[in-house]
Parts: sequence; C-alpha cells; structure tokens
Amino acid sequence: MSEENDGVLGNLPRSRPGVRSEKRASGGKAAKPRPKPKPKPKAAAKPKTTPKAAPKTAPPPPRTPPPPQPGQSADPIGIALKAGETVARTGFKVAGRVAGEVMRRLPRP
Repeated sequence: MSEENDGVLGNLPRSRPGVRSEKRASGGKAAKPRPKPKPKPKAAAKPKTTPKAAPKTAPPPPRTPPPPQPGQSADPIGIALKAGETVARTGFKVAGRVAGEVMRRLPRP
C-alpha cells in the first residue's frame, strides 16, 4: 500500500491514537496540576451529652365512637331519603348556576 493512497484508509492517522508524538514528549511546558480544593472548616465540636430519659406516660385510652345525635336516624330508609334530598338540592344549585351563566352570555337588546 502506498502512502499517497487516498482510499478508505487515507483519513486515518499515521500513528497510533493515544501515543504522543516525539515533538510533544521532548519539549514544551508541562501542564500545571490542578490545585486540590481546600477542606471546609469543621464546626466547633460540641460536647456529647446523653439525652435525659423522658418520664414514662401511659398511652391514651382508645377512642370510642360518639353516640348518635338525636336528629340522626339509623334506619336505611331515612339515610336514603337524606342522600336523595342532597342530590336533588345539588342538582338545583348546578342548574341555577348554568342558567345564570347562559343568561349572562346572551346579548342584550
């Protein structure tokens, strides 16, 4: 293979990569080593103290559910009626808001 051949191998370097040339190894300035970062000053050491033992207290008694209020009923029919009433009231509120927005957006004569 001739050295003037500009074929596939023409773009490759003539020496091995990673090996410095003789010109660089023999002369020139050496790179300055990086200075090591200074260690941060530590905070003043505090004298170690043992924590004082906390006085032992009894755990609080478990909570009991509150008794039902006189206005609340425990029957399932009454609960269903309350839920239906709440849904109906919410529906009326939403319908009122939607109607108000529609009326606000209508052009005035």
